[in-house]
Amino acid sequence: MAGDSNKQDLYEEIIELEMLLAQVKTAGNRRDLQQLRETKQKAWDALQAASVDVKVEPEPAAMEVEEPEIPKPAPVKVGVHPVKAADLGEELMVYTEISRFGWEDDGYGKDKVTVHIMSGIDGVGDLPKENVACKFTKDSFDLKIHHLNGKNYRLVKYHLDKDINPDKSSIRIKKNRIAITLWKADKNNTWMNLTAKNPNKKDRKSSADPAAGIMDMMKEMYDEGDEDMKRTIAKAWSESREKQAAGDAL
Repeated sequence: MAGDSNKQDLYEEIIELEMLLAQVKTAGNRRDLQQLRETKQKAWDALQAASVDVKVEPEPAAMEVEEPEIPKPAPVKVGVHPVKAADLGEELMVYTEISRFGWEDDGYGKDKVTVHIMSGIDGVGDLPKENVACKFTKDSFDLKIHHLNGKNYRLVKYHLDKDINPDKSSIRIKKNRIAITLWKADKNNTWMNLTAKNPNKKDRKSSADPAAGIMDMMKEMYDEGDEDMKRTIAKAWSESREKQAAGDAL
């Protein structure tokens, strides 16, 4: 019967929501799931009440028969069990930030910059391969580790100091550590920092006006340089203006 099918579907949905509630950690998602569970519970109760009230007309001399009552679903206790991100949805995942890491540039003319994570992730090499993933773009990387000792971990960096080749970049996983290899878009670049100090300046340097990019770089060197550097740059600017003025006079 359609009613029995609907009741069975609702029963299974309520059980599934109970399992999800046992895994959710954020208050907002827990509230939403509880509201959905209460709505389905009310619908199930209504179907249950209707089924109890329906009686089968007896044959002559036969006793009245009622449909058996289906017990209400009891709260389900769920043990500690890793749940994939795909099961709950990425928006339900809670991450612990990875704050301890190091990085190194292989140097001018070399292809790679490497980020090392060597503490706080013991046992990462024993996880299933699909539990560790890193997404790369031309100026960012996003490393996610799922279900390591009951927690999820993440290291994400936007506005890298220089552009990278996301197709060649990769990760290497060992028993207790991870190495993220960032493949330089231009091997002749030298990285001074892992991320750009001022992303807006970085964007201007890559604009269509090369002169503006050079001027921005000179200004940044002047602002951050010592007294000798500032005197050298000031002298270069002065000589450049004098040459420009002499050319205009001709």
